[in-house]
Amino acid sequence: MIKNDNSINEFLNQVNNKVRLSDFIGQFVDLTEKGNSFVGKCPFHNENTPSFNVSNDKSLFHCFGCKVGGNILNFISKYKNLQFKEAVRYISNYSGIPFIFDEKRIKTNAEEKLLFELLNHTNHFFNQQLKQNSFAYKYIKSRGVSDEAISTFEIGFSPDHNLLVNYLESKGFNLDHIKKTDLLIKNKQNDFFGRFSNRVTFPIYNFSNNIVGFGGRSIKNSKIKYINSQENIVFKKSQILYGLKQNLAHIREEKEVYLVEGYMDLIKLYCSDIKNVVSSLGTTLSEVQLQRMWNYSDIPYVCFDGDSAGINATKIISEKVLKFLVPGKSLKFIQIPDNNDPDSFIQENKKDDFLNLKITSKDLSTLVWDNIQDSIEINTPEFLAIIDEKINDMISKIKHPKVSKEYLRFLRSKKDNFIWEKNRIKTSKSNKTNVEVFIENINEKIFLLMIISEKDYVSEFQEEIFQVKLLDNTLEELKNKILKNLSDQQLIYSWSVNDFKDTNPKLFNEINELERVHIKGLKEGEKKLFFKQILNNLRLPFLVDERKIIQKEIIESSDNVISENLLKRYNKLSNEIKNIRNKDLE
Repeated sequence: MIKNDNSINEFLNQVNNKVRLSDFIGQFVDLTEKGNSFVGKCPFHNENTPSFNVSNDKSLFHCFGCKVGGNILNFISKYKNLQFKEAVRYISNYSGIPFIFDEKRIKTNAEEKLLFELLNHTNHFFNQQLKQNSFAYKYIKSRGVSDEAISTFEIGFSPDHNLLVNYLESKGFNLDHIKKTDLLIKNKQNDFFGRFSNRVTFPIYNFSNNIVGFGGRSIKNSKIKYINSQENIVFKKSQILYGLKQNLAHIREEKEVYLVEGYMDLIKLYCSDIKNVVSSLGTTLSEVQLQRMWNYSDIPYVCFDGDSAGINATKIISEKVLKFLVPGKSLKFIQIPDNNDPDSFIQENKKDDFLNLKITSKDLSTLVWDNIQDSIEINTPEFLAIIDEKINDMISKIKHPKVSKEYLRFLRSKKDNFIWEKNRIKTSKSNKTNVEVFIENINEKIFLLMIISEKDYVSEFQEEIFQVKLLDNTLEELKNKILKNLSDQQLIYSWSVNDFKDTNPKLFNEINELERVHIKGLKEGEKKLFFKQILNNLRLPFLVDERKIIQKEIIESSDNVISENLLKRYNKLSNEIKNIRNKDLE
């Protein structure tokens, strides 16, 4: 068994926030998802029928056959036959979370334990005070909070700090202990006063269900409505989801979670029977908070205030979380209408009205593209290059290669549509009605049109053409068929636009329309310049990607000869990229 050490408990808490137990154990055991858990054959005894169970929600494993079970440290200790310190170091290296065995940590553990006890007594005192202060109780009731919610979230009231000090001293704490918390703070006259005095209080629990701080809401006129405890050895705002302790059972049942900003947003939704909600206590979102939500829901809903600050916060978060994305995990974003927040919205509407906001929620990928599009000055001549730079910047944030690849495909497709939708193609549906037709992947289709109709270009730009890979799979297959018979000696193939008339009438109509709008009327020099621009637009992203791969190989290579060859290829690619980006085509 793992030693009952507060530092180990905190270490495990951090590991569980970051590491899914099924992912870790899945390195050693073939696991299959089944309901809310994962099952496989136990690695600790021979069995034919899987009886080994892993729960990500509880961060525990258990074998119903041999009865072995425990946490991540128990597993690796037994699986690799490691001593306690060896197992801790193994998990530390795997998770990237440091753990140091030293006397200083032992002292810190004692301080943490003292703080937990003191804050627990403080919360009890605040709870009692709310019952005795009719003004504070009437205020919280006037906000539409039920007695059941008051009890569930242990809402309290902080009176004059002298009463709090007297109460804590009666419980065995001295003034020095209390001053180590932020329950008392100094004013300009160097006198102590209560941080939360005359405020309604909300206890804040960490993931180990210990109270680590408080939030306070003014019930009288105050310049600052809400305040939180300051960060200290036990209170780390980035490692907390307010309301998770109270709402965890509902989140597990719904397999869905909403993230809101504040205490009252969450509590008012709870009072409207929407109980699968947590709060980040602000407009930021850390990796720890994100990973914790992903333990319960693959795609949580972020629902911040509908004002400009809330909208800006969602944009910041949408970019921040890119580095943490893995296949199957993402976010959706709900925008509260009319500058409301969840608190005010649910007060004026019904439960179903709030739940229906999911229908218009935005995928993370869509919001990322919206951020790019909103930042572009359409009328500037450089906007095309700016879009490419912003797409590359977004993609560089994504660590997982498969997710990065799909985002690149998505954003380039969005860019393509965005650019060419500015040149809307109008066709006549009837003699009286004109409708706007939007052609997707327009660059790629113009490329196909021109390698079919302008065979001389295929000869002149043969090398560049074969470097192009079209993102649309159907168009890529067509390109390969068109160029199938092409060789250094032979430039004969029988393809024509008419070949699509029966096999792909939609493509046939689109290509004919593109030829009429974009090609017809161009002089020969203008047409060739246009083709070179299209060709370079299609080649550039892949040249940049190839250069990144080679750059990584150069850095990691220990072979001087190989590095020299790679360097030549790298320089050649760099020159090509530079020419495409900077050279004025003639």
